[in-house]
Parts: sequence; C-alpha cells; structure tokens
Amino acid sequence: MIVDYTLAAPLTLSARFHLHGFTALLGRSGSGKTSLLRALAGLVPAQGEPWQGLPPERRPIGYLPQETRLFPHLTVLENTAYALRGKGRLEEAKRLLGELGLEALIARRPSQLSGGQAKRVALARALAHGPELLLLDEPSAGLDRQTRDETLGWLKHTAKARGIPVLVATHDYDIAAQADVLALLAEGRIIQHGPAAEVFAAPTSRAAAELLGLLWPG
Repeated sequence: MIVDYTLAAPLTLSARFHLHGFTALLGRSGSGKTSLLRALAGLVPAQGEPWQGLPPERRPIGYLPQETRLFPHLTVLENTAYALRGKGRLEEAKRLLGELGLEALIARRPSQLSGGQAKRVALARALAHGPELLLLDEPSAGLDRQTRDETLGWLKHTAKARGIPVLVATHDYDIAAQADVLALLAEGRIIQHGPAAEVFAAPTSRAAAELLGLLWPG
C-alpha cells in the first residue's frame, strides 16, 4: 500500500511512503505523526490516497489512539461490541475476544484493567469491524518496558495472524527497530524510508541520523 497525503492544517505536511506489514512512522513530538494517522482515518482534512473523499465511517480503518478511550461504564465485552451492529453483536464480540485470548477479561470494566490489558481491549474493539489497516498512535505510551514489549509482541502477532498491515506512530527507537518498514518524519516530510534494518544501518542525512539517535560522520 502506498500512503501519499498532504496536509495544510493543523500543520503543513507532505508524506509519501510504502506501507507493508508492520510499518513504523518515527518522528519527534510535534512532527505530525498523529495528524497523519488522523488524516488516514478521515478525521483531519487532507488530500491524497488511499481513501480520499471517504467519510471516517466508510474507511476500512481500525484506529487505536494514544489514549485507549474505552467507555468506563461498559464492560470489556460491551466496549468490544460497540463498533458492531446487529442482534448478534455481543456473541461476535465474545468470539473475537476468545480468539485474541482475552476471554478472562470479558466482564471487567476499564478501571479493573492494567495498562497493557486496556491496550489489548482497545485493539480488539478496533479489529471488531474487520479493518484493512490498523493505525496505532504511540502504543507504548504509559507502559513499563516489560509490558510494552509484551503488548507490542501481542499486537504484531495479532495483526500478522489476521493479515492486516499496521502503521504505528512512535518516537520509540525500540519499536522502530522491530518494524518491517520504517519511515522517518521530519521537516514536514518523509526524509527516508525503507526496511527498518537498512534505515538504521545507513541513514542518508544528518537529520535522519539524529532522528535515529545515531552519530553522523564528520
């Protein structure tokens, strides 16, 4: 999938890159990572492909914002079923939670979940309607290192098992290093992208090296 988007607000941004498998969008705070994800979800005005002109509800997107935004008054089952329609939606949500190994959490409310559990339930809700692309905004936010690694591994495994490509916005080097494809966002554009190992091994500019936390020769 080729992402090619131009934004004029809330900041000027032009981004074109190839999205494949688990793709990381690495950039500093304020670089426009979240704005680009929101544009893909149809929540920010933008020009480009894919899905230009489609309203948010018609885009085949599963969007997991930085805050999980689970409804506090609903159980895990009810939160997961929220995106579904029809009389059998609770049974469908229950089946999905079982497939994702979350059946033990079904009756809990968000206040009874750990940070990692809440992230997984939010992803289950994002997966419920069968999206063609998952957008994850800073999925490691608020998690300790061990929980982050466990949750990230679970996210990657779940997406791969379901054949759904993922675009994750992050400033976390470790997440970026584990990606299939890495796109570096700086100066209002993608300054380098390609297989993550190749990008880390050979940054093509001082700006790219600095973004990766690497020294630039000279």
